[in-house]
Amino acid sequence: MPDVPLGAPGAPRHLAHLLADAKDVVVVALRKHMQARGYGDVRPSHGCVFRFIDPQSGSRLTDLAERGHLTKQAVGEMVSDLEALGYVERVPDPSDGRAKIVRLTAQGRACHAAALESFAAIEAAWAGRYGARRVAELRGLLEEVIGSEPQAGGGDALLETAVRA
Repeated sequence: MPDVPLGAPGAPRHLAHLLADAKDVVVVALRKHMQARGYGDVRPSHGCVFRFIDPQSGSRLTDLAERGHLTKQAVGEMVSDLEALGYVERVPDPSDGRAKIVRLTAQGRACHAAALESFAAIEAAWAGRYGARRVAELRGLLEEVIGSEPQAGGGDALLETAVRA
């Protein structure tokens, strides 16, 4: 990247910022899709539960927090919100009576399915707008980048490579 200060006229945008902005574009489109399907009460922050929960058997709150790289308290607040809205329930963990499993209710499973349909619709719209080949290439590159980085390490290998360069 050229040595131009961020925000200076003509400065290229950092890839990390572009990826964050692209995520924001998807989140806005997802919210519109979900509102149109009757799920306007689900907020983007609830994604930390819907994204990582096992849709069939549920997940422990600690597992959701670990997968989302968030604190148990933060995920606990989202679970409480979703529980109050009727999307999830907490049930005893059959393997450990002290622990709870967070699982989707029927309403939660329907919402999860609607979100997956919305993501497919967004991707199809992008394919129509930008070309199916380009979207497939983008998907392939992102899967390659994500697959090459240690998930729990938060991209340490990428950072180490950048520092050495």
